[in-house]
Amino acid sequence: MKTLTIQIKNMVCPRCIHVVKQILTGLGIEYSEIDLGYAVLKAEQTLDLNAVNQQLEVLDLGLVRDQNEVIVTEINKAVHGYFEDISQLSHKLKLSQYIAQQLGRNYHQLSKIYSQYKGKTIEQYFIELRTNKVKELVKHGKLNLSQIAINVGYSSIHYLSGQFKKYTGQSLSEFKKNWESSLNSTNHVGIESKDKKSENQEVECDCKCEECECEEKMSFPTDNGSLSEGNVTRSLTIFKRDIEPDIYTLPPRVQNLGEYIVHVSA
Repeated sequence: MKTLTIQIKNMVCPRCIHVVKQILTGLGIEYSEIDLGYAVLKAEQTLDLNAVNQQLEVLDLGLVRDQNEVIVTEINKAVHGYFEDISQLSHKLKLSQYIAQQLGRNYHQLSKIYSQYKGKTIEQYFIELRTNKVKELVKHGKLNLSQIAINVGYSSIHYLSGQFKKYTGQSLSEFKKNWESSLNSTNHVGIESKDKKSENQEVECDCKCEECECEEKMSFPTDNGSLSEGNVTRSLTIFKRDIEPDIYTLPPRVQNLGEYIVHVSA
């Protein structure tokens, strides 16, 4: 059976997978697999990918349209791969070397494409990722500042503090103090109702993003396929590397695919 694989931007956690399933089901589209960054659809069915993309974009997701977009998502994935193993990789390779190695392309060319497409450099994205992780670890309260510095790949707490202040406008110790003060203030407010707590509590998920709101603010399609109002956190993009991009040739029963990059099984 032939299948059609579409690539989806900004899928960052299991909640995103759930939403994509809801959207496809609401539109009456059959699928065999959905994971972070892609969905595998049955080819022999009527498909309107413009409608799929329209509903995805309401949630800050969307279908991949061009080759540069594919490159950008591959760069993001490489940045995340580097960051996940930063304690080992940073002693062997610079970020630029790692990305060039992973994508098999000149880093200068990759950096130029990324900056033009995203409006920021790869290095700025990497610093943003590290800073958000530092905030997360501070809020969890399980590590001291020196341990946090090691965890995110900084050689010293002084280097971490300097970059953190440059990026956020406040020192790491100030951020930690303000966070602890806000917790103390919350504790003095008293016990709120269960419903009120469920509206305001921090939501945690596998994406590990800063103050993830994937469950709390993400809209879900209704039974008729329409979307309720809501927002989704702008965050990391993850794609499956072994999908080779191609432009799908329409079979008789497939319609309105638009200019999206897809992969068709043999």
